[in-house]
Amino acid sequence: MKAQIAIEFLVIVSVALMIILPVTLYANKLLIGYKDDTKISLAKNTVNKLGENVDWVFSQGPSAKRTLEIYIPDDINEISLNNNMILFKVETSAGISDVFYETVPPLQGSLSKNSGYYLVSLTAYRDYVNITVVG
Repeated sequence: MKAQIAIEFLVIVSVALMIILPVTLYANKLLIGYKDDTKISLAKNTVNKLGENVDWVFSQGPSAKRTLEIYIPDDINEISLNNNMILFKVETSAGISDVFYETVPPLQGSLSKNSGYYLVSLTAYRDYVNITVVG
């Protein structure tokens, strides 16, 4: 009698694990995908906001300035401002993803790759736009 109860209990636990384990793995995969999509989306929003404002400041002519608040998301490996490109390298579960924006003017300056909110000053000069972190 005790052996039968033990075997029934073992069967119930085994069936429960066979149902719960795949569901848990699937949910974990969805969560990781959601986190990656969110990081890339936040990086795209920041890069587009920054790039559009750089183009706008440059179109206003030399000595035009603009200050804006940007958010740098988590897991940014590198931020580069080379020639006419703003490039964020975002680390995801699948590897490194590049998020970029090509601007009209050449760029100078630098941004911190640490996550958080930053005030950024954009200043137009005759041939380029300077990007500096204010605070």
